[in-house]
Amino acid sequence: MKKTYLITILLFSISIGYSCTTAVVSGKATPDGRPILYKNRDTNTLHSRLVYSTSGKYSFIGMTNPNDLENKNILNGHNSAGFAIMNSDSYNINYPEIKENQRRDGEIMRLALESCSTLEDFEKLLNSLSKPLRLSSNFGVIDAHGGAAYYETGNLEFVKYDANNPDIAPFGYIIRTNYSFSGKPEDGKGYSRYLQAQELLYSSSLTNSLTPKFFLQDVSRSLVHGLTKIDLNKYDEQFSAFRDFIPRYFTASVVTIQGVKPTESPSLTTSWTILGTSLGSVTIPLWLNSNKTFPKVLTSDSKQVTPMDEWASAIKKKLFPIQKGEGSDYIHVPTLLVIKPKLISIENEIIQRCELILNEWRNKDKINEKELTNFYSWIDTYIHEKYLPLLK
Repeated sequence: MKKTYLITILLFSISIGYSCTTAVVSGKATPDGRPILYKNRDTNTLHSRLVYSTSGKYSFIGMTNPNDLENKNILNGHNSAGFAIMNSDSYNINYPEIKENQRRDGEIMRLALESCSTLEDFEKLLNSLSKPLRLSSNFGVIDAHGGAAYYETGNLEFVKYDANNPDIAPFGYIIRTNYSFSGKPEDGKGYSRYLQAQELLYSSSLTNSLTPKFFLQDVSRSLVHGLTKIDLNKYDEQFSAFRDFIPRYFTASVVTIQGVKPTESPSLTTSWTILGTSLGSVTIPLWLNSNKTFPKVLTSDSKQVTPMDEWASAIKKKLFPIQKGEGSDYIHVPTLLVIKPKLISIENEIIQRCELILNEWRNKDKINEKELTNFYSWIDTYIHEKYLPLLK
């Protein structure tokens, strides 16, 4: 009976929905003791761009929509205190449900990045805001003091789920898609994505391999459906229905924010960023720096267009070549299986070089800005040499 009920929920939850798959991981569960925030961002906007802000108490790197010219809504990011935040929309904690254009999630995340250094600061912020909050979010938060938690936040209150509490997170991680555990289980979205993420994270936790690379490659590019168990790696048809996998047609970006140990400088917080679909882009690590810069391939122009985002969109057109009707629901599997290993191969070189640099910086407990500038320059050259040929 319970199995039938769950399947019913899952079937009703399968919808186009513009949603996200997210996770919070305690440093106690990672091989190096550093906490992780993960967000696979799905949106009907389809595009994202990066923001570097110095207007608040703390500087921050964040992500927003290209058409948000004043950067009012920040969708994820980390600040100079080592505080990081992201969210997933929740569809089962407010009745009636808040309309998308009435939610304040992005405004609150910007405010948090500007003013918070700890989980306690974020809780105080939520408590200080006037009600109704106009929020319907699962906020994932980590800080530079070992904090790692979700805040399921509705119009009037929030419920905290601490990833450091073994009664709540026995394996040191928590997953949220588009429903809240404190809400009504018959509502919400993203149940099939949750099932697949749970299977992946559980297996990885058993081998002590919950790393940024795992989230960027194994989770964000998972080709197994959580409900049907269809595995596109073994699929022998030209086209497959592509709904409610973790990566989706509507995936616009991925970020895996790797925090620091309590003994380390917050400046070492790293945002591993995939701008554009994870099936057509590669990760590039980002840090706060005195020049307030990103690699050129991640820097938007006067029209708010970012090269990497545009290139990933071009690859997406190859993956979803049917332009009529419901074409966005069907992926061309042979193209997918050719492109995916090439992306991972390109990405592996970036990750390997970055880890060597990060290890040096961690030994000295500070970022070497000259090395950062040189690394960003290498990224730009490397992307042009190795990644751009995929567009042909």
